Amino acid sequence: MSDAKEKLLPGTAAAYIERGEKGFSKIAMLLEATGGLSLSQVCAVTGLEGSTIQNWVKRGWVAHPMGKRYEEVHIARILIINALKECIKLEHIALLMSYVNGPDGDAGEGIIKESELYNYLCDALLQVGQAADNSRGGVETVVEAVIRSYTGPRPDSRIRIRKALTVMIFACVCTDVKRRTEAMMEQILFDLENPGRVEPEVIEVTETVTEEEPPPIEEPPEEPEVPVAARKTVSQALREWDYSSVERVIIDPGDESRDPGAGSEADKTANRPWYLRRGTK
Repeated sequence: MSDAKEKLLPGTAAAYIERGEKGFSKIAMLLEATGGLSLSQVCAVTGLEGSTIQNWVKRGWVAHPMGKRYEEVHIARILIINALKECIKLEHIALLMSYVNGPDGDAGEGIIKESELYNYLCDALLQVGQAADNSRGGVETVVEAVIRSYTGPRPDSRIRIRKALTVMIFACVCTDVKRRTEAMMEQILFDLENPGRVEPEVIEVTETVTEEEPPPIEEPPEEPEVPVAARKTVSQALREWDYSSVERVIIDPGDESRDPGAGSEADKTANRPWYLRRGTK
């Protein structure tokens, strides 16, 4: 369906959907408050020229207003014609409406109120825009779902409404495609008329910045750890010495023939250094 950014003709089914309105509900509120709209008010609602509406009335496609006031039956038919006129000839739209509700929408001849038909059209357009299958079968499935609660006065009422709505939906879709095509063609024509004006191709350039790595920080050399076992006091070291080995080295290192065990105990003690003389003063 129509893109929200594109300009939509006021009064078309797609325009009401884009504005979030529920079909004929907004206009019904106006009619209830005013008892009927003047020609200028109808023009404001539909976006049509007054001369266009008067021409449709003159040709018999829209019923004559009552005391110059346009009521529900008039405005609903005007909205439907306006929604289809870009894709279907006006004469064919008149025949399509006559197929449903007679030449001018007279409630005595028709099978459905045209405001209700317009509501069906808006609902179906919204669902078709969200559906994955937009083929004829897919559109007809949507239409059947929309009119499931409808019951008409004639045996073929449901068939007529289904056929008419399917045609209307495809007409609205074609109108949307037509507008998109025209917008794209206008851009191409503008480019042809302005050959020197070329839209520059935007290329994003990402500049790579190489950061210099800072020089490594020289850490001070680690001091060698002193083994815990070597941290002893002098008195501890003295107590752990092997006295026998000390005697051999210190007492008489040059006399290898002397027997350290010979002589009296007094001699042995006398010959020891002062720091090895046990029990002596």
